[in-house]
Formats: sequence, structure tokens, C-alpha cells
Amino acid sequence: MQLDVAKYPVGIDIQVSNLLPHVMSNGITMFGLYGVGGMGKTTIAKALYNKIADEFEGCCFLSNIREASNQYGGLVQFQKELLCEILMDDSIKVSNLPRGITIIRNRLYSKKILLILDDVDTREQLQALAGGHDWFGHGSKVIATTRNKQLLVTHGFDKMQNVGGLDYDEALELFSWHCFRNSHPLNVYLELSKRAVDYCKGLPLALEVLGSFLHSIGDPSNFKRILDEYEKHYLDKDIQDSLRISYDGLEDEGITKLMNLSLLTIGRFNRVEMHNIIQQMGRTIHLSETSKSHKRKRLLIKDDAMDVLNGNKEARAVKVIKLNFPKPTKLDIDSRAFDKVKNLVVLEVGNATSSESSTLEYLPSSLRWMNWPQFPFSSLPTTYTMENLIELKLPYSSIKHFGQGYMSCERLKEINLSDSNLLVEIPDLSTAINLKYLNLVGCENLVKVHESIGSLSKLVALHFSSSVKGFEQFPSCLKLKSLKFLSMKNCRIDEWCPQFSEEMKSIEYLSIGYSTVTYQLSPTIGYLTSLKHLSLYYCKELTTLPSTIYRLTNLTSLTVLDSNLSTFPFLNHPSLPSSLFYLTKLRIVGCKITNLDFLETIVYVAPSLKELDLSENNFCRLPSCIINFKSLKYLYTMDCELLEEISKVPEGVICMSAAGSISLARFPNNLADFMSCDDSVEYCKGGELKQLVLMNCHIPDWYRYKSMSDSLTFFLPADYLSWKWKPLFAPCVKFEVTNDDWFQKLECKVFINDIQVWSSEEVYANQKERSGMFGKVSPGEYMWLIVLDPHTRFQSYSDDIMDRRSLKIIDLNQLSSEINSSQSILGKITVSFEVTPWYKDVVIKMCGVHVIMGE
Repeated sequence: MQLDVAKYPVGIDIQVSNLLPHVMSNGITMFGLYGVGGMGKTTIAKALYNKIADEFEGCCFLSNIREASNQYGGLVQFQKELLCEILMDDSIKVSNLPRGITIIRNRLYSKKILLILDDVDTREQLQALAGGHDWFGHGSKVIATTRNKQLLVTHGFDKMQNVGGLDYDEALELFSWHCFRNSHPLNVYLELSKRAVDYCKGLPLALEVLGSFLHSIGDPSNFKRILDEYEKHYLDKDIQDSLRISYDGLEDEGITKLMNLSLLTIGRFNRVEMHNIIQQMGRTIHLSETSKSHKRKRLLIKDDAMDVLNGNKEARAVKVIKLNFPKPTKLDIDSRAFDKVKNLVVLEVGNATSSESSTLEYLPSSLRWMNWPQFPFSSLPTTYTMENLIELKLPYSSIKHFGQGYMSCERLKEINLSDSNLLVEIPDLSTAINLKYLNLVGCENLVKVHESIGSLSKLVALHFSSSVKGFEQFPSCLKLKSLKFLSMKNCRIDEWCPQFSEEMKSIEYLSIGYSTVTYQLSPTIGYLTSLKHLSLYYCKELTTLPSTIYRLTNLTSLTVLDSNLSTFPFLNHPSLPSSLFYLTKLRIVGCKITNLDFLETIVYVAPSLKELDLSENNFCRLPSCIINFKSLKYLYTMDCELLEEISKVPEGVICMSAAGSISLARFPNNLADFMSCDDSVEYCKGGELKQLVLMNCHIPDWYRYKSMSDSLTFFLPADYLSWKWKPLFAPCVKFEVTNDDWFQKLECKVFINDIQVWSSEEVYANQKERSGMFGKVSPGEYMWLIVLDPHTRFQSYSDDIMDRRSLKIIDLNQLSSEINSSQSILGKITVSFEVTPWYKDVVIKMCGVHVIMGE
């Protein structure tokens, strides 16, 4: 999914082009963008994301980390979002920060991912989300934006770039687009526009706000008068004053007005967003309005708010109460505390608890936005009507039921009751005709969901789960014509099978997990023609999929995980050629598949397939049609204990693993072809790794160099510099696992003239969970083969991570002259393998290196 960058992205393309060589350097890169607020760091990060996202196995953009981390469980939610987005599996549960760190490391260490961390301001945030280079797979990129350069240095970022203001021409162009809807001002406004640009000092956000504010000024004299006024009153011209220019003309209401003034934007998933610099400006203006709290419209300071809520002060004028405590705080307020604020519009409370016996008897009907994580009361007041409510966010709450207010909630657009473990029932919400987002994830005692939920015509995202009793009541048919995201977990209902109506043409993401769906999905799934991602996991009653699955013409990924799927729809004469043209990832893992004949259909209907994962199934051999997958890059058959034969490695595959397939006895006869490198192949141009893992397989006899130890040394010819050879190295190791290891580290290192120049970035294997190239690490003999193509760029390593990543890059084709050309022996190459288990149950039996010299 492409991110919305900017309405007028002036200068962004040039900045992205300049940054790309640094961001996309070989290996794992941590890249930081730093600078003052409003300079465009987030905009650049979004543009980088859009430019390179397609080159990664998984991507995630985490926005506004600084602000959201202050909310209860904020960092844990970011960890969960990171995992769910990259793995496309919303069943992942993160209970606390240490657990989240463990899951991220275990699940992502072998994946090439792109992670954007927007607006970080503490080391804790970085340690929780991207603690080190060894968290992610080879080629991964972590990009962070921050105002604090030292934070990047302390955390060990490889490269950093200061984001400064726009140059004069770019600033004038950006201002002109916002003010005149043109790239350049009319002549009559030229000098005035130059004054405005000088005033903003290259700050993109200020240029945007000022330009948008002056857009409606039609007369040059008024234009000049306004500039004169602001230059007179805000002589220091700092950021906050620059942004305050729109405040004086701000009306009390109207999202459109706020957007026109560039004070609000509509971001991802159509969410309203406000830049944090503008939020800071608002707080400062609020404090300067008056020192008399009873006259304020906004109560943002704890003492002021508590004085009002405890009945000590009258506050008829108050429209906003925002109380975010830095630590969990017991909040003792009267049951009718909100009687004092009958005109309240916004209520936000964070990190506040209350006694179990307390009740809430009154909320003003004027309330529009209510955000109260850990809401301590069992119900909303029985007298409260939701007629004006737009957003209701009560995650981790103690709420059991709604009260009566839901009977009139026409304006309601979002409900978030996630992780409200006491919630039992979702009532009739047929009056919520504008509801767009409903989040009921983690509501462990939820047993009843009213039929009306299945007919909310404007609902865009629906997430729910129950994990104790299962559902007693749930919509029998879904008619959600605007729905894009649907996640259902623990839908344990007898003989339940979700039915989809023909109206559901908008849905793009469907995930069903831990559910007792009947033996197959309803054929009505074929109506979901916009579906891009389909994930079915731990559906133990699921034995087959309907043939209508082939009607999902926009599907890009299909995952069936740990279910009882024994067959897959097979078409003898495919009538829908290339019907799954966009399908790039097919994962059927942990099922009971015994017959792979259906792959003949997949070859025909999914010509763009790049990843095929058939791990943990019961088939005995890969069919011959496997070589017909011309776009395939990744092939996994890990822990298929009955698999006996793999006849060929499909052409174009760069990663293949049969680790844990302990019966494997017949091996690919085209390993030499697998190791070859043609410059026309995308992998060879990018300098990626090729990898192959097999069981019970010996290092090929034709390998040029072999050793019965864990390392070997060889030399390039003395006249290497006079040749035009492009050497291709293929290190290989055979090792035996004699017991189930809980955890182990396997690493390959390359040394040139005794200087370490390359490492495989530490390939981890975890016995508890299948991951990476090594599956569950079952006992047996493994062979791991790596191919380093001629375009691999080596670099010197030292013990200091900051030093090692700033040293000169060494091209493999020039290694002899670049590394100590004064030595008499040219090209001394040492390859070593290190296996460091916690228990000494892994033994390296042999290693080898094959070198191919090609012109």
C-alpha cells in the first residue's frame, strides 16, 4: 500500500534520489533522518517507503511513535503492529515489551524487511522496536526520524542525514502551490511572495500553513497588510510564531476549514492527523489565553482538571479535558463529576484507574470524542445518549455492556473496545449508520454480536475475537459493502461458516483464525473480488477450500496455517487462465496435504508467484511441474517428514530450504545451475544471497575446496589482477544436530588477507517455532549452501560496530588491489563457519567452497 506523501511534494524526489545510495547499501542498514520539527522528515520517510517497499519481504511504517508511546501500552501496540503488518498475521499477541522483543527477533531475523520508525525520541522506543542489526534478515533497512541526532548515534545507526530547510527556489515553489495553486506566483504577488518565503525561513510546514492561509486573500493590498501585521507582531519568527498565523482566523468548527489551513491532514486509512508542532503551538496558545481555569475551554493540566472534576470549580465553558498521566494513577472522582462540564466535547484520559466499586452516573450528551484506555467502570451511564458521539475509544476497559445510549448513535464513526476482557455482548447497532471502525480484538468473554453488525453499510474495518467460550450469536451473513479489513479470531460456533454477499466488493484483507469454520469456506468467498490478502490459521475443522478461490483476481497473498486442510482445489482444465495473476505469495503450512497435483493449476493461474511455502505437510515428493514456476524466488518444504525426493531446484529460485525433512534421500541434480549467475538475473544485479538447505546431503564431489574442519583457506592465482575474471564464491557446510536445541546461532564469515569482510548476519534457529531457513531444527544432518555472486560488496569489520560500518566498501571484482596490495600473496581467502549452541549438540562435519571463474 502506497503512503500519501504530500499534496505538493516539492523537492522530495531529489532528496529521495540523494538518499537512496546510502539507504540501500549492502547488508542491514540503520539510517536516521534528524532535524527540527516541521522540516519534512516524515514526508521524506514516506517517499522513501513508497520508492523501495516492493524490494522487501515485509514492510511497516510506524507513525507518531513519540506521542503514541506515552499512551498506556503504546510501545507494546507498536510491537504488535510491526509484527502483524510484516508477517500479515493479526493473530500475534504481545503481552509486554520483553515478550515483544523476543517475538520480533525470533520471527524477523531471517526476513528482508523495511521498517520506518517515525518521530522517535527515546532509546527505549528504539530498543523495543529495532534493538540491533541482528534482529532482521540480510538486506533489511530501518529508517528512523527524530529531532535528536544523539539518539541515533547512541543506538548505533550506520548513517545519519540532517534534514534542513528548503532552498530559496524550492521554498518559493512550495509556497506558490499552496497559495496560488501554481508553481510560481503571478507578477503582482511576486515580491509579496518573496517576503512570505523569507518569513518562513525554508520551513516546509510554515510555508504550507502560511500559503494555505493566504490562499483566500484576493487583493494584493490585503495580502501586504497581513504580512505587515505578522512581521510586526512576531519579530523573532520562530517556528511556533510561524505556525500561529492561521490561528486568529480559525473558526470554532469545521474540519474542512482546518484542512484548508493545513492544520489538519487526512492520513492513512482516512484518519485525521495533526502535526505535533501544531499541537504544541495549540497548547502554548491555550496557556496564554487566560490564567482563570473556569473561563478556559480546554483543561490540559492535571490540577485544573481535577479541581473541576472534584466539584471545586465551575466549568461551564470547558469543551476539552485531556488528562494523560505518565504513570498509572488512581483517579478518585465523583460519580457525577461530569455534571460540571455539560458542554464537554472532547474527553481524553490516560493511565488512570479507579476503585472497582465506583460508578459513573453522568456523561454530557454534547460529548463527541471519548478516549479513555483502562476505562474503570462496568458500563456507560444509563442516562447517557450517544447522539453526538463520533469516536468511542475504551481499550483495556472494564466495561461489560453499553447501557442504553447505543439506541441513538447516528454520528458514531469509531468504536474501539479492544482487550476489554469483561465485555460480553455487542447490542443492536442498527442506528450506527455512519460507523466505520469497530475493534473488538482481545475481548475474551465476548459471546454475542448482534446481527445488525453484518449490515453496517459504511463499516471499513472490523476486528474481533473471543477466546473463552466462543460465540453464541454472530451475524449469519455479512453485507458490508464498504468493508476493507476483516479479522475474525476464535469464532467457535457450531456449524458456522461465514457467508458473504455480492455487495462486498471493497474488502482487501480477510483473516480468520482459531475458528471452527465448517469443513470448507463458503463458496460465496468468490464474491470478494477486491481481496488482496487472505489468511486462514488454526482452523482445525477446515479440510478444503472452495474452487471459487480462483475468482479472487486481485489476490496477492494466500496463507493457510496449521489447519486440517488435506486437499486444495484442482482444475483439470483451468478455465480461468492467469486468474490469480497478482498472487505472489502462497503459504500452505502445517496442514495435511499429501498430494500436490493442485500445483499444476497454480502454475497456470498464478504466473507471478514468487514465494511458495509447503512446509510441515505430508507429501512424499515435489511434482515435476515445480520447474514451471518461472517467477518463483523462494521455495520452502521444511519439516515435511515424508518428503523423499527433490529432483530439481526451479530456475530463478534464490532461497530454498528442506530443513527438517528427515526422509530426504534424492537430491536436486542441478546444483551447479543453482550456483550459476547470469547478469540478466535480478538477484545477480542486486548482490543478494542465494541459499539452499537440505537434509542428509553431502557437499558435492565437484567442489573445488573442502575441509573436514569448520574453516578452510585458499588463494587466488598470482596473476589475478591481469585477468577479467569475476569470481563467484559458494561456501557450504555440513553439520549434524544430535538433539533438539532450544536455540542456536549459525554464521558464515569470509576473510580476505586475514581481514573479515563479510558475515551472513547471524542466522538464528529456534526449536520452538519454525522460522528462517532451518525450520524447527530437528535432529539430523544438514547441508547449508550459500552463493555470493560477483557483485557482492564486502567491507572490513572491527569489534566497534560504529567503526566497522564506516570503513571502505570493497568490490569483490577488485578485492586484491583494494585490500593491502603490498602483500606478496594476492587474494588469500578464508571461509569459516561458527555454530554456537547453548547445548553442545551441533557438530560441524565438513565445509567447502566452490569458486567459479567466469569472464
